This record gives sequence, C-alpha cells and structure tokens, in this order.
Amino acid sequence: MTACLGLLSTSQLMAAPDLTKAATDACKCLEAPYAQTAIAMDAAKTAQQSGDMAKLLELQQQMMAVLQASTDCFEALSKKYPKIDKDDELKKQVSDLTQKMCPNPMTGS
Repeated sequence: MTACLGLLSTSQLMAAPDLTKAATDACKCLEAPYAQTAIAMDAAKTAQQSGDMAKLLELQQQMMAVLQASTDCFEALSKKYPKIDKDDELKKQVSDLTQKMCPNPMTGS
C-alpha cells in the first residue's frame, strides 16, 4: 500500500505542470502588446497634438491586430497547459509569476 502511494505521488509530481515554463510562455505572449503599447502611446500623443485623426485610427488598428495575436497566443497556452487552464489556483500562480517575470512596463507591475 505504501509503495502504491509512493508511486501515485511520484507520478502526480511528474505530471504537475511547469508553472515557470507557463509563465515564460505567457511573457512571450505579452512581448508584442507591451512593445506596441509603448510605441502607440508616444505616437498617439504626437497625433493628438497635431490633430492627425488618420494616424490615431491607424494606431488603433495596429493595436487591435497586436491584441488579437496576443489573444490567440494565450488561447494556444490554454491548450498547451490544460491542467493550468482548468485550475483557478494554478492560473493565479502563473499570473503572479508572469507579473514578476515580465512586469507591464506601462504600469511598472
């Protein structure tokens, strides 16, 4: 019986999702939106000051495309890490790790 429990706990450890790897993958999903947001904020200030509405619209479209790619990336992660996707506590742990590993440059957190 003890040997069976030992095997069970060992197999559960081996099957446990790698939260650090998941957070690293999440950071990759956030790279483009973070970079694009910084660029867009600067460009938006300039466009607002000059009244260039066409530039503002262009920036909005670019940002939407980047956000869609990021959304697609996170959807792929939910398939890559189904155990995390189905467990709110694991999701929170990955989210916390992600914030530490790649904080939002616009908020500093």
